[in-house]
Amino acid sequence: MKNIAPMIILAAMCSVGGCAQAGKTLVNKVADAAAKGVQTFKVSDAEVVAYADEYMKWKDADNPLCTAGSYDREMRAVAARLEKITSAIPAKLAKELNLRIRAYYVANVNAFSCANGDIRIFAGLMKCMTDDEVLAIIGHEVGHVANKDSKNAFVLAIRIAVLKDAVGSIGGKIGEQLTNSQLATIAEELGKARYSQKQEINADAYGYSFLKKCGKDPAKMASALGVLLRLQEEAGSRPNNGYENLFASHPDLKKRIEKLNNKQ
Repeated sequence: MKNIAPMIILAAMCSVGGCAQAGKTLVNKVADAAAKGVQTFKVSDAEVVAYADEYMKWKDADNPLCTAGSYDREMRAVAARLEKITSAIPAKLAKELNLRIRAYYVANVNAFSCANGDIRIFAGLMKCMTDDEVLAIIGHEVGHVANKDSKNAFVLAIRIAVLKDAVGSIGGKIGEQLTNSQLATIAEELGKARYSQKQEINADAYGYSFLKKCGKDPAKMASALGVLLRLQEEAGSRPNNGYENLFASHPDLKKRIEKLNNKQ
């Protein structure tokens, strides 16, 4: 794959570069803004999906999306491979969760899910893994969708975006469409947010069961984590490798792999 060397950002299953669960930092921001007298608001499930659709349209426009009609041959190859991988997902499950799985032609080892069922896999991650390992990563991200982690994270990011507008200007409103500043704030908040340890472990377990539903070896969930662990260890010997804080709020990969192996 031309120019797709796996950059050791390894945010897969940790950051939503698109969507991840927010922690105390984001909660504190909301509390701080609310303390200034900003009125909170509620968002219905239908509105969450609509706003997530809008957000993902914005994200896709800003990233090299691999499709069958891509101008680049290798981007077309990535799209074709992903289509083959995802063909194993039961149609009923894909419909229930409104799954739309596509690939970005980006070197980072990364993947993320969003509240509307959209999942994005980065080409750098696909290069590092076998087809079934990629499917395991997808299953993990589907777990975040099914467990409402992605939805909760997105709702909180919307709230922060609106509160930020309210604190910094005269408004703090959410309209039929998100503003560019709100979209940018959502991306910023989700990009630095992290899933909780419990959520990651639950998503691992979901990925394990997901592989079974797809007729695949569930051991590939642990195998996929093993790839991430190997990349992490290889990067650990290099100074300023970017790992220092990446897994600070996450379960140790070795322990996550051990938990999965104990399921067999």
